[in-house]
Amino acid sequence: MASQPIFSREMGVFAHELLFRHCRGDECAVITDYDDATNRIIADGFSLASSRLGKKGRLSVNVGYDNIMSKYVLALPPERVLLEVPGNAPAQPEFLAACRELKEAGYCFLVDNYTADSPGVRELMGIADYLKVPVDGMDGQAVARIRKSFAGFNGGLIASRVESWEAFEGCKFLGFDYFQGFFFSYPKDMVGRKISSHKTARLNLIRLLSDEDADLARIVDVISTDQALSVRLLHFVNSAAFSLGNRVDSLARAASLVGLDTLKKWAMTAALSDLDPSDKGMELSYRTMHGAIFLSMLASKNVPGGADAETLYLLGLLNNVDALLGMKMKEVVDAMPLKATVKRALVRDGREPLTRFLSLLDSVWRNQWSEARSHLGEVGVALPKAAQLFMRAGEATGELMASLAQTH
Repeated sequence: MASQPIFSREMGVFAHELLFRHCRGDECAVITDYDDATNRIIADGFSLASSRLGKKGRLSVNVGYDNIMSKYVLALPPERVLLEVPGNAPAQPEFLAACRELKEAGYCFLVDNYTADSPGVRELMGIADYLKVPVDGMDGQAVARIRKSFAGFNGGLIASRVESWEAFEGCKFLGFDYFQGFFFSYPKDMVGRKISSHKTARLNLIRLLSDEDADLARIVDVISTDQALSVRLLHFVNSAAFSLGNRVDSLARAASLVGLDTLKKWAMTAALSDLDPSDKGMELSYRTMHGAIFLSMLASKNVPGGADAETLYLLGLLNNVDALLGMKMKEVVDAMPLKATVKRALVRDGREPLTRFLSLLDSVWRNQWSEARSHLGEVGVALPKAAQLFMRAGEATGELMASLAQTH
């Protein structure tokens, strides 16, 4: 299972689209059979999604003709689900009638991959609460022409495959209500922009934690100057995870109990999750943590090239720090005490062997499975094993983010 957020104009999360990935042998791809994918989501997907996304918020589920006609989708809660119908679905009278029955039962419909010239698209618009338009590869005029074809439609408009801030701003200008894509992962260029004092403090902490020579006492001193972070560390150490007999109320004692390695990982995770508390920032933080844990698990598979788990964890953890700070990656890493190999990878130097790990994450998030398989071949991990590790990393990330939320 995977999910991709759909954002509102204010960058709040409107819904998550659930994506079912199917792996067989050394192949892995998004299922193109909507009916099979939805049946698997009904059977197992909701429990998996809830462990990551919680019990609240909309979930968009791809459905096909048989799912609608069989009424199996009635097993999904209407108050949480958007039924996402492909734009080329057969707009036959019996299909439309079944959709109207489901609407009467409380379900909302989203028509995916809308194009003005699709057969039966007008009939599908009649049952749609939302229309989703893929805008990748289109210029502004083409998107504007599609936008004009919505005359008479009063539902929500979703621009999907939005790959840049320029496309995001253009679709906002044209009146789209919601947005989906990878634009939120990259900062918008803003000449002369200063980051806030809060982000500056967190960046300084991240720099310290990235230093291999930083000792426990120095890290404790820095954390002690931040009241909120100090309280959260004490909450963390006194949590049930440590099963301590006596309550710990000293930062030095707390740090000595968890150890330097755990303290650095915890503090780095907390600092990154604090950089942007918005829905966009939390989605990006989750993806960052997920990628870091996944890469560190790959290292346990004895990848070639000497990439150890600590290096890969740090690499994954800093992968999106530019987007969280709203700065260029080069500006972020230039002043950080990182290994030269890690710095080169973070600025995506193609000559650096570590860069392939970040390229692997890119291909996974973008559903580019042939590229993912190629990168995994380079690091010596079979794709089915990587898929298992990715799921385990997702579960660990959910637990980690939940623990951080509890210590706020």
